[in-house]
Amino acid sequence: MLNLDVFSLGHILWIFSFFSFLIISYVLFKHKSDKTKYLFLFCLIVLSWIVHFSRYYLDPNLQNHELFFTDFCGFSTLVYPLFFLSKKQVFKDYMFFASSIFAFLSIMYPNNIEGDPIFVFNSLRFFYAHFTLVAVPVLMVAFKLHTPSIKSIPYVFLILIVAAWYNMALSAFFVEVGLVRNLINYGGIWGNTDSIYRIAESFAPFLVYTKELNHRIITVPIPFFYILPAAIILLIPSWLLMGLPFLGKRPHTTGIKDLFNTSVK
Repeated sequence: MLNLDVFSLGHILWIFSFFSFLIISYVLFKHKSDKTKYLFLFCLIVLSWIVHFSRYYLDPNLQNHELFFTDFCGFSTLVYPLFFLSKKQVFKDYMFFASSIFAFLSIMYPNNIEGDPIFVFNSLRFFYAHFTLVAVPVLMVAFKLHTPSIKSIPYVFLILIVAAWYNMALSAFFVEVGLVRNLINYGGIWGNTDSIYRIAESFAPFLVYTKELNHRIITVPIPFFYILPAAIILLIPSWLLMGLPFLGKRPHTTGIKDLFNTSVK
C-alpha cells in the first residue's frame, strides 16, 4: 500500500487530485447560476464538517480531544460555514488570503499524517478537509462570488491572532480536564525548535526566555509572540501579491441573503 511520505508517489497523487478537482469543478459550474455555484461551495463546507465528526465512528485510533477543531486549519474549518454565509467582506477575505495559504501548505507538506497509508480514513479526511479550505475561496473568487480587498489585510491578521489564542486556550483546556498530559503545540504556538516553526524563531531571536528542564537551563521562544515577526514579514507581502490582480476592482461578496435577491443571477 502506498504511504504518505512527503513528495512520495502517494503524496503526488493527492496533489494531482487536488488540482484536478479544482479544474473539473470550475469547468462544470462556471456557466451555472450564482445560486447554484454558491450552494455547491456551501455543500463542500457542510461535507467537511460531516467528514470531521465521522471520525467518531470511522477512526479507530481517535482520541477524544481530536474531535475538537484544532490547529489553524481546524479553526478555519470551524468558522467556514458562518464566514461563507456572511455578507462581511473581511470574513471572505480571511478565507482567501489566510486560510487557503495555510491549507495549501498543509497539502504540500502533510507532516501531521506523514507515513500513513494514502487510503485510510484519516488520510482521506485530512486531504478532503484541506482541499475544501483551499478550493472554496479559490472557486469563490473564480466564480466571481467574491472580489478580495487588500484593505481587509489588517483584519485578516487579527483573525489569525484570534485563531492562535483559540488554539492556546484549547490546549490548556485539554490539560486542565485531563484529556492530555502536556500542552499540545498546535501551529507551533508554544515554540518548537524541532519543527518547521524554527523558521519563525529565526525571525525573533530576541523573543525568548530561560527555564529549567531536566536540571538544565535552556532558552525557549516566548509562546505566541515569537511567531508575530515572521508572520508579519512573510504573510503581509504574500497577501499584497495575492491582492494585486484585484486592485482597482470594486470589492464585493455574496452572502446567504443574496440567494433570495433577484439581482443575483
